Amino acid sequence: MPFNQSQHAHDAVATVPQSLPPFNYDAWNELLQAEHFFFRVDLNQNINFVSDSVRRMMGHRPEDLIGKDYREFFDVDHPMRVRYLEVSDRFSSTDPPGLKRTVGRRADGRMAFLWAREREVVGEHGFVGREFMVYDATSRVETLLSLRQSERKYRRLVEGLRTDYIIYARDAKGMITYVSPSVKKVLGYEPEELIGTYARDAYADPAHGRQVVDRFVRESEEGKPSQSIVIEVRHRDGSVRAMEINERPVFALDGKLASVEGISKDVTEADAANRQIRELKDDLERRVALRTDEMQRMYEDLRASEARYRDVVETLNDFVVRWKPDGTRTFVNEAFARFHSVTPADLIGTTFVPTIHLEDQAAFQEAMDSVSTDKPSTTYEIRVLRRDGSFPWVQWNTRAKFDDQGQIDHFQSVGRDVTALKAAADMLRQKEVHLAHLSRLATMGEMVAGIAHEINQPLHAAKTFAEAARRNLQLGGREKIDKAIECSSEISDAITRTVQIIRRLRDFTKSQPFELEALSMNDVVREATELAGYEIRRSSTKLRLDLADGLPITLGDRIQLEQLVVNLLMNGCEAMEQTPAVDKILLVRTSLESGALTLAVKDAGSGVDDAEMHRLFEAFYTTKNEGMGMGLVLCKSIAEAHGGELRAERNDAGPGMTFNLSLPATGGNS
Repeated sequence: MPFNQSQHAHDAVATVPQSLPPFNYDAWNELLQAEHFFFRVDLNQNINFVSDSVRRMMGHRPEDLIGKDYREFFDVDHPMRVRYLEVSDRFSSTDPPGLKRTVGRRADGRMAFLWAREREVVGEHGFVGREFMVYDATSRVETLLSLRQSERKYRRLVEGLRTDYIIYARDAKGMITYVSPSVKKVLGYEPEELIGTYARDAYADPAHGRQVVDRFVRESEEGKPSQSIVIEVRHRDGSVRAMEINERPVFALDGKLASVEGISKDVTEADAANRQIRELKDDLERRVALRTDEMQRMYEDLRASEARYRDVVETLNDFVVRWKPDGTRTFVNEAFARFHSVTPADLIGTTFVPTIHLEDQAAFQEAMDSVSTDKPSTTYEIRVLRRDGSFPWVQWNTRAKFDDQGQIDHFQSVGRDVTALKAAADMLRQKEVHLAHLSRLATMGEMVAGIAHEINQPLHAAKTFAEAARRNLQLGGREKIDKAIECSSEISDAITRTVQIIRRLRDFTKSQPFELEALSMNDVVREATELAGYEIRRSSTKLRLDLADGLPITLGDRIQLEQLVVNLLMNGCEAMEQTPAVDKILLVRTSLESGALTLAVKDAGSGVDDAEMHRLFEAFYTTKNEGMGMGLVLCKSIAEAHGGELRAERNDAGPGMTFNLSLPATGGNS
């Protein structure tokens, strides 16, 4: 009969209804033989039977064991047995009846941890020996020993823990069996006060605690490996603390829940913050929902606006072009395509750089080089080639679009055909030149008496010296002839002076195109004071020149700059008509300020009221009874044509006005 069968069991099986298949004893015996080995001992503890499975499990041949004391092989008195029994204590309560834990020696001398079940063998004459069924539990026990060692290290670590974490254990019924010393810091309890109490009673609401404990037991048995929740626990001082707990079940060999191990952390402040965050999140979600609705409406409006914008762009007379840094066009509107007499598709993907007039290539490149993240836009005028071979002028306002790295991604340009405007501007400049010429003629008309006086002086002197020379020649003699020669020299100087005055007047009044030349500002001032000299003297004005030495030259039209200075000088004299003679001082000063040539004409006249200051350079505005109001307008126009600026301001100390002209200096000394 097999080791684990009895006649009684066989008889019991025989009572099973014949409709069921018979019990497969051979299969069970095969399974038992695969996991166990069997042996029998007599009254002297000597082995008289051993199963062949001992060969596979322990390495012994059965015939080598027959007649030997079984305690030499399967119940060895060895130090490892003590460790085995220590680790077995934690499972002894769940062991099946009759289970014995012992140490065995394998054939190679290594030790094995064994589980053995025994029963008495009774013969016809009574007790004759014992039978053993043995299971090799070495791998499981070694795992338990390793776990026990880890547990010791773990316990030492936990016992030294002084953080906000609490490590605890409870049995299957919920009784706390261990709690780390850190519970004192977190909840105010000594560990001994909690060990032996039930976990549910530590909850702020014990009824809720019971539900949590029971649910965990139920879910653990259903296969859930752990739970992580936030609970409310009562502090020793009576306050309620929020604790985050993480628990995992520990199962016995029979698969039932043996205990629960857990770790918890005080998250009261974090929980309060989380509640506040949730409230803020809910509020944010409400705001986002409202904002989303608003954005949806805005998006719909934007789409409608985009459609209107596209319609405007396509119907706009101005040119709209988007292009890459290499000049390749990515978009053009209908107006630009019409300008070139093509369709937009003919221009998209092509580059415009080769169509720029050669003389304007440098200006275009200079404009592009000026673009940066601080100054993303620029304005310039260039000539571009059309299909008909013409080069019309186009004014562009170009803005660069940058990527996240600060590199130019593309440009967007808005332009218009300014060819007609350029022609009108040229015509206007011609008219301004003509007007300036007429103004000079008018100025000469006003100064005709002074001009006659200026010419009359050297002519009268020539006449006087000619009469003196005639008389000396009539009288004869060497001394008289020498005197006549001296008089002829004076006549020559007077005629030269007259010629110079006439030449200066002729140059001042003749009509000529705008011509730039290198000029000395001091020379321009001296020429202008010569022209206006008679008017200055006639008005009893004292002229003071404060001309700086070593000024750089400037590029300008000599005649127009002289006209500007003459106008300012005469304007200053006229402004001081009511000024006492002793105070009639006209100061002309030249200087170099911030790299620009500066001319200041300061008078001591009546000045201009605050309300009228902004009208000084307004056409046809004048404070004179017979003035036309064009003098200062022409002065400002001449200054701007030279790239300069003309400003007027009242004198800080004393009466009168100061007119300041600034012109760019070109370098070099005059």
